[in-house]
Amino acid sequence: MSVRGNPKKYDRFNNVDDAWTLFNKMIEKYPKPSILEFTKLLAAIVRMKHYAIVVSMFSRMELLGVSHNVYSLNILINTFCQLNQIDLGFSVLGKMLKLGIEPDVVTLSTLINGFCKQSKISQAVCLFDEMVEKGYQPNLIVYNTILNGLCKTGNTYRAITFLRMMEERGFGPNIVAYSSVVDCLCKNGLLNEALELFSKVKAKGIRPDIVIYNCLIH
Repeated sequence: MSVRGNPKKYDRFNNVDDAWTLFNKMIEKYPKPSILEFTKLLAAIVRMKHYAIVVSMFSRMELLGVSHNVYSLNILINTFCQLNQIDLGFSVLGKMLKLGIEPDVVTLSTLINGFCKQSKISQAVCLFDEMVEKGYQPNLIVYNTILNGLCKTGNTYRAITFLRMMEERGFGPNIVAYSSVVDCLCKNGLLNEALELFSKVKAKGIRPDIVIYNCLIH
């Protein structure tokens, strides 16, 4: 199989063995494929949820002196976050800064998601605030991640405040976001507040889904 000239194969595999075979062929090439080509391979393996293999491949790449970019390092950060090893994710961030590579929104969003995944919502909010202060523009996915994290950890009033902030900043919450808050309100016995928010959702022209109805019924 030719490593160069058929880039589509970098992100399409039937199994992990195929990925390892391609990786081994790539590292034996001279000159070696670009980091972009390695990144396609690694991203495909992440989608297959074989995180330990991604770490192993990164280690091999390190030994071979393959230069990284923000995209490849973001993949490694995400891998550690998926493995609930967020401290190692921050170590990669430190390495990124040491190499003079500027973190992007994806870098910080991934770490925020890592905190939320471990129910460390206070750390997630602090990183979010720091992200905004430094001039990064969080996207709707980041806002929804924080909001969902607040709801799952029972931070009802902080969730409502965050929801209002989203609206004020022009990040119109979708039905999934509203459903999360309604569910949180119901679970904390705040049915009137939940019904009020439900009415607001309908007034905005957002069509309620089965999830939000189930929250109110139960």
